[in-house]
Amino acid sequence: MTAEPHDLPLAEALMASLADAVYFVDARGEVSFVNPAAVAVLGYDDELELLGCDSHATIHSHRRDGVPFPADECPLLRPRRTGETVRVELDWFIRRDGSFVPVSYSSSPIATPDGRGAVVVFRDVSERLAAEEVSLSRARIIQAADEERRRIGRDLHDGAQQRLVQVLMSVEEARRRPESASAALTRAAQEARRAIEELRDLVNGVHPLVLTDRGIAVALEELTAGSPVIVELDITEERFAPEIEAAAYFTSAEALTNVAKHADATVARVTIHRAGGSLRIEVADDGRGGADLHAGSGLRGLQDRLAVLGGTLAVASEAGTTLTATVPL
Repeated sequence: MTAEPHDLPLAEALMASLADAVYFVDARGEVSFVNPAAVAVLGYDDELELLGCDSHATIHSHRRDGVPFPADECPLLRPRRTGETVRVELDWFIRRDGSFVPVSYSSSPIATPDGRGAVVVFRDVSERLAAEEVSLSRARIIQAADEERRRIGRDLHDGAQQRLVQVLMSVEEARRRPESASAALTRAAQEARRAIEELRDLVNGVHPLVLTDRGIAVALEELTAGSPVIVELDITEERFAPEIEAAAYFTSAEALTNVAKHADATVARVTIHRAGGSLRIEVADDGRGGADLHAGSGLRGLQDRLAVLGGTLAVASEAGTTLTATVPL
């Protein structure tokens, strides 16, 4: 049914009031209508910047990974060719500034005087994706925590527990055989010292006491004191919530471990300071680069830890590597 002329202002007012973004593509593939929600999601200031533009070339010309998206494969425009209705749960539109925005949408055919076009109703799903990522991160953290508990159990059984058994046996030997008590007690003392060292190393791997008592700056000074790579520290002495300090400490520790193991670097620099409403953590080195946020479990584990706190992690790794994390305060 075709709308009467006097119905058009009413229809436009209705479209303007919708919370969902609405976007019309005419038979030529050009944008013929956008409501204010669509203008906002796509990052424009005015609908006139979009009207008359080639739809695919403007908002859908590339996939999320930067690979060109052929127009004949575009599901958004398929209704113009086939007359079917298409629903997509997750896709990426290109905003005015070139960034990508995650969207879900439905695209339906619409008859126009020039032929078949399409009406697209879409919404920004950034918050949904963030919530899903936090949920997945929490699940991975729970799994990692279970694995860590098992590791700690093995380490205690194979390390400190065995040494303490040796201590007990040596003390029992000294009690039963006074003539060899001196040698037995010497062995007991040596094993006790080793057990204490192993327990200290184990506790530091879980959560160093100095971090709780004296903060990030002192904890990282102790951590890097014996580093094989020169580490320069520029760290605030301000104190933060325990979970924020733990995230900053373990992010820095994991990054420095990667530098020592893989980067072939001579110098690393750790910078931790408040930046507006966030804590910004940066670890940079002069190594060979090549770090990949999506390879291996170490950086993914850090990403999960930060995501649960609403934080982010980014890695730039060409000439050297720079790891940057932010955690909302």
